[in-house]
Parts: sequence; C-alpha cells; structure tokens
Amino acid sequence: MTTTTYNFIAPATGKCVPIEASHDIDLSRGMLGNGVTIIPTEDTVTAPFDCMVTSVSPSHHAVVILDTAHDVELMLCADTGISTDAACTFFVQPGNVVKQGAPLFSCNIQDIQARGGHVELSCILTNLPAEDVSVMSGDVISGKSRIMSCECIG
Repeated sequence: MTTTTYNFIAPATGKCVPIEASHDIDLSRGMLGNGVTIIPTEDTVTAPFDCMVTSVSPSHHAVVILDTAHDVELMLCADTGISTDAACTFFVQPGNVVKQGAPLFSCNIQDIQARGGHVELSCILTNLPAEDVSVMSGDVISGKSRIMSCECIG
C-alpha cells in the first residue's frame, strides 16, 4: 500500500475557518465528516476538481461531487440562515460531469445579507479514506488556495 497526499482547492473566495465555526450545529460537530467552512466574498461556487455531480439537495442548499479518478467525495453546503430556495441558483444536476473551475451554484451575498441572512460554504469530506486531514485557515482564493489536505492510503 502507498500513501499519497490529496490537496483540496478552494471552491470559493473568502475566509476559510474550521468546520467547528459553522452556524450549522450538525456540521460544526463533524456529524457529516471532516471539513472547513468558507465565508465567501464572491457569489459563485466552482468545482474544486474535475468531478461528477452525484446529488443536489432538493432544497438547493448542497451539492455532492465525486472525483472519479481518486474516488473522493465532497459535499459543498451553503448555509444562508434564510430560505435557500430563493437564495441560491444551481447550474448543475446529478450526473453532470464538470471540469475544475466550472460554476456549480451561486448565492447572491448582498441580497441574502439585506434579508438578514449570512452566507457560509461548508466543504465536507464524505467518503475519504483518510488517515489524517489537515485543514487550513485564513483568506483563500477560488481555484488557487489549498483549504485541506490529507494522507490517503491507496
């Protein structure tokens, strides 16, 4: 068996914080897996790697993507504190195959904040056979900054 490092690139520009800082109690407790939360400063969330969209939540607040080359699954969950149906617009459907950098969904941050909401993007590893996950914090740039890395046994 070999161990390799897998790096996760930011799907949004903003401030990256530990998942424990999420407003969502279940996510902050790690109930769905390890990850980070990004407080975005730009509206659009993009694919952090070449992937297949495996699901989009019926409430349009989350998308699950799979890196089929590495069998890595990531859930991107938007928490707005208001009705997400009106807050986020999704550009993908289950079964879509997209390249890194392709838009997945968009949330109008100014509109959400004007309606009393907030915007957080939780990035959660849902199936990764990881020995150790290292999370980053600080300012991140979509498509450029590393937000997490882990050692995978393959």
